[in-house]
Amino acid sequence: MIGILTKNFALYHDIITVMRRRAIPFISLTFNMEIPSNVDIIITSCGEGRKINFAKIMECCENDIELFIDKVLLYQMNGRKITFGIDPGKNIGVALFSDGKPIRSFVLSSPETVADYIMKFMDVVDVDKTVVKIGNGARLVRNRIINLLVNSPVKIEMIDESVIAGMEDDESAAILIAMADGREVKNIMPVKAKDGEIKEMQRLSRIRSGNITISRGLAKNVLEGKMNLDEAIEKQRKNQE
Repeated sequence: MIGILTKNFALYHDIITVMRRRAIPFISLTFNMEIPSNVDIIITSCGEGRKINFAKIMECCENDIELFIDKVLLYQMNGRKITFGIDPGKNIGVALFSDGKPIRSFVLSSPETVADYIMKFMDVVDVDKTVVKIGNGARLVRNRIINLLVNSPVKIEMIDESVIAGMEDDESAAILIAMADGREVKNIMPVKAKDGEIKEMQRLSRIRSGNITISRGLAKNVLEGKMNLDEAIEKQRKNQE
């Protein structure tokens, strides 16, 4: 059980909001009460740990509460190997496992946000091994993520997406990908957009904007990560004025 013990009300509120949304069991503690025997780790604010006589204490000294809670769960599990499952696509499913046990799953919006999360996570945790398993679909999104991580100290595996055949939920797909075995990727991957991918991005621009079809050049820039779709639509709108 995770105990929360802090006089920082704003931090307490932020922590319990995340923990309730993620359905993580916890107990609220005060400084004048005896710590229950079922508590195995205590969360507190930065600097308050010295006031608490307990074996496992984690001080929240960062602004990213989600990442902090991930770190707490990893510490609670005594995990030494981290696995990220990634389902690439328009919305990118991400699943986080510690020694084969799920920590959480969520959705991110771009290859850059996926890579940023993984690198931030690695910066704040101490583990022996980190593996990133990514589905082999959505070629350009997949390759952009790989290229952002290939020179980092992670092992990257590409997973055959037959393991998620017919599945539409991005988070569930990421979980299955995290549990599958794949082939290791060590090299930079191509990110040159193909004709069909460009036409699909132009179609998506019409759907997003209602009436604007971005140029092939702008569609190519979006696909290759040089701008996002909203920026391309706005640029196309200005070009047409």
